[in-house]
Amino acid sequence: MWIAYGLGAGVMLGLYDVWTKKAMTGNAVIPVVMWSSLFGALVWVPTLFSGALPIHIDPFGLSFREHALLLPKGVAMTASWILAYYAVRELPISIAGAVRASGPLWTLAGGFVMFRELLTPMQFLGLMITVLSYYVLSVVGRKEGIVVFRNTAVLLMLSATVLSAVTTVYDKYLVVQLQLPVLEIQAHSAFQRCALSALVFVPYMLRRGGLGSGLTWSWAVPLVGVSWVLAELIYFHALMDPQAMVSLLSVLRRTSLIVAFLLSALLFREANLWQKTLMILVLIAGMAILILGR
Repeated sequence: MWIAYGLGAGVMLGLYDVWTKKAMTGNAVIPVVMWSSLFGALVWVPTLFSGALPIHIDPFGLSFREHALLLPKGVAMTASWILAYYAVRELPISIAGAVRASGPLWTLAGGFVMFRELLTPMQFLGLMITVLSYYVLSVVGRKEGIVVFRNTAVLLMLSATVLSAVTTVYDKYLVVQLQLPVLEIQAHSAFQRCALSALVFVPYMLRRGGLGSGLTWSWAVPLVGVSWVLAELIYFHALMDPQAMVSLLSVLRRTSLIVAFLLSALLFREANLWQKTLMILVLIAGMAILILGR
């Protein structure tokens, strides 16, 4: 089941990538981060006060120490979003998604350091195939005027991906080692991220002349926050399985690239579709070998 949950989280993250690209059209980064974080937090508000819902969150269910343990996750995720949104604004979804797909490599390193997770030779082959896809990415990028390994937006997305990998490993530490309640982790982390985003948003916007500037309203903005909450909810259900490996879950979540690529081809009319399709197929092959090589 954890494999199915991982794939489900990947589909939802693909929708998240598309909404993010749409929300960033004509907008500044910080306001989008702030308002999408707010809507993501609002999703959890009814669970604090209604016992009639399938999910109920105790507003005081975590101690001060446990809130402090959640804080590094919130800081890393907020920083990752800011960096990623700057990158998404400048890059085609296919290029940004492919850079994000390097997450399993960084998560693999973290999984080994934290949990001594080891891959089989077959799984290692799958990882090497995903690395090969980055050669294809660099070729496609040059055709669109993007020198992949020297492009600022690509480097920002890579930094965001490393931070995201750190939170992936830290999530398993919170759930498996510290045994914190999964739903309360998600809900209170969403509130923390909203507060952290506000700490960045308010002084940033006041310097620009007012809190209302910098954002052209789009339904994509709340959809960004809601889709992230749903993706995280599905992902945490996968983490609850003691047999789940964070390195493989990270790969399964990268099915988001496939979803985002298909939708962006329809919505944003991306160029060089055949070459990008090849890149996607190479990534899918790497994912399949990683899954079947268990």
